Amino acid sequence: MAAEPPKSEVVRCSYVVPNKGRRCRFPVLPGTARCGAHREDEDDGARIPCPLDPNHTVFERRLKQHLKVCTKVRDRSVVERQPFYHPRINLPTEDTAASASAPPVSAAGAEVVQRWMARIEGVWPKAVEEVLGRDISEQILEWSVVAHGDGLAHAEKHEAQNLALAEMMLKDRQLSSASQVVVEFGSGKGGLAAAVLRLRSARCVLVEREPRRHKFENKQDAREKQVLRLRLDIADFDLGTFLGSKLGGGLPKAADLSGGALSVSAGTNGPAERLEELWRSAAAFQEAGPWPPSSLAACAKHLCGGATDVALRSLQACPRGQGLSVCVATCCHHRCDPDSYVNRRFLERLGLCDSAEDFRQFVSTAGWAVGGERDLQKKRVGMMSKRILDLGRVAWLREELGLEAAIREYISKAVTPENVVITGRRADAFKASRPARTLLRCLPWCC
Repeated sequence: MAAEPPKSEVVRCSYVVPNKGRRCRFPVLPGTARCGAHREDEDDGARIPCPLDPNHTVFERRLKQHLKVCTKVRDRSVVERQPFYHPRINLPTEDTAASASAPPVSAAGAEVVQRWMARIEGVWPKAVEEVLGRDISEQILEWSVVAHGDGLAHAEKHEAQNLALAEMMLKDRQLSSASQVVVEFGSGKGGLAAAVLRLRSARCVLVEREPRRHKFENKQDAREKQVLRLRLDIADFDLGTFLGSKLGGGLPKAADLSGGALSVSAGTNGPAERLEELWRSAAAFQEAGPWPPSSLAACAKHLCGGATDVALRSLQACPRGQGLSVCVATCCHHRCDPDSYVNRRFLERLGLCDSAEDFRQFVSTAGWAVGGERDLQKKRVGMMSKRILDLGRVAWLREELGLEAAIREYISKAVTPENVVITGRRADAFKASRPARTLLRCLPWCC
């Protein structure tokens, strides 16, 4: 029997991918050292970073043509043609932070650090008493301050956190109406919405700007649920239009949505076709129950920094006569910014932040709370900063949206030190369901 000829070895491209620090894994073209995407051709010039996405490169001579078909252009076109997209609708109309960014406090020297620690410790009891009506500042710190963060593995504990938040929403009667809609902001894979649907049937909207794999609504046991996923930045989600009139007939077709970087695919499910399907899904979502819904429940787990404030601002579009509840677990307070934060007036009254530079330095101290800081006193001060920002949000929800709002511990700090949630319901919703006096006695709004 004749021996089999030796298999030819696949030679990999010699191009080194800059942002990954490794060679390209595609096979080379015959007679060259590189693949088709990275081949060297003097006529094409040098490869330069794409101005839309520096994570990939393009031949300099082909840049103009590439910018028309770059995946970033296509993705942006998909986002802009979605239902309920309105650019920057949930951001302030005026730029409140025109000044240059300030360095974090820790980089400004020991004297500045001590000065900020003294300022924050001085106003902390005052902030708690102003918002919650009594000084329980030490109790609030005890919820979350941990001496050491080592060994806290968060990834495998997301399910426990999602379930704790969903159970809190159920206990607070935020999931009491079959005709309501639940919106999960910054939903990721949709873990919190999945926990909610395990406890109570509802229509859920997932707002997430990043594409995600292994989404919960794609799983077999969730495909019959009423779930609408929108790939939108929270800043661009037009909640008012969503809660307004039904989309009805005359929905756009793939041919209407094509153009620019999008084109109608021949025999395949391309971006334009998927957009057409999304519009149909949005219309079917509204048709699945009474519209507008009787109430809206806004929820999020660990919505980072300023994203929490943008989500809260979006709720201003919820009509006053409609039921509204909030359950938002906060985190990454050091990433808050002076433009989007909802209640800088509260911080000014406390004497903490008179300028954008002050605000940036103040929020940088929040990073001491759960980072690698070993000084326990700095951890405590960092947690004070986080809770002061949350108290300002609670005050804003009361003043601007008419909610009965508070901050609460929703899970043990042994699971995560980011264990505080902002909860609230519109005051008239309290009166409609149960006497406010009785409900407030049953729920630990401030403790």
